[in-house]
Amino acid sequence: MPYLHPCKTINSFDEQASYEAAIRENSDNGTTTSTGGRKKRGVATHTKFWASHRTLKIAFLDPPSDAHRQAALEAIKQWQSSINLTLEFANNAEGDIRISMEAPLNYSAIGTDATLRGPGENTMNIGTELTHPGFEGAVLHEFGHALGMEHEHQHPKADIPWNKPAVYHFYLTAYNWSKEEVDHNLFRKLETTNTRITPYDPTSIMHYSIPNELTIGDWSVGKNKTISKNDRRLMRRAYPKA
Repeated sequence: MPYLHPCKTINSFDEQASYEAAIRENSDNGTTTSTGGRKKRGVATHTKFWASHRTLKIAFLDPPSDAHRQAALEAIKQWQSSINLTLEFANNAEGDIRISMEAPLNYSAIGTDATLRGPGENTMNIGTELTHPGFEGAVLHEFGHALGMEHEHQHPKADIPWNKPAVYHFYLTAYNWSKEEVDHNLFRKLETTNTRITPYDPTSIMHYSIPNELTIGDWSVGKNKTISKNDRRLMRRAYPKA
């Protein structure tokens, strides 16, 4: 079976630059609602959602085959019913979201962080091969990031009983990930005031598959391949239709 790499988020941005880009796009990225009303978020806890009702232009770099492009488009369009953005697919390489398809890595900038990439740089890569049964799920996952979603297994309420030595060993031998990469993409907990405004959801398309041998006790999450109800609930809150 063709190889499937786990997703890495693009995290090479300065936090201050990320915050400023998010606020320029959507001022709500810098505030949060609490029992005391609206208050400022810290730079490290801002959200990265696009401005409501805007057109989000999606382009492909180094144009893939028609079949590859069409399969990616069909997956991306599955998000449309849960957001108030207009998804426009470009016929050239100019777009807010610029997708490359170079095997084997899967990665994406999160939401408005895409604006910090240079005009000729990709903001997302889909490295999963078209023939792999996980291709559609990989596209759904990466486009969730493009809309501003974070990894669900890093939800502050996840409480996953990780077997950390086993995780470090697995990701080093299988994917050549450093300890720092594992910490950032698996163990780092997101701030409660960040994008986690729905309960922890192990069925989320944004959740890594976690085999039992990487946890303590009997605990695992399978390979999620579809957008969950909570994924859609989060997107409807971030991009309300009304």
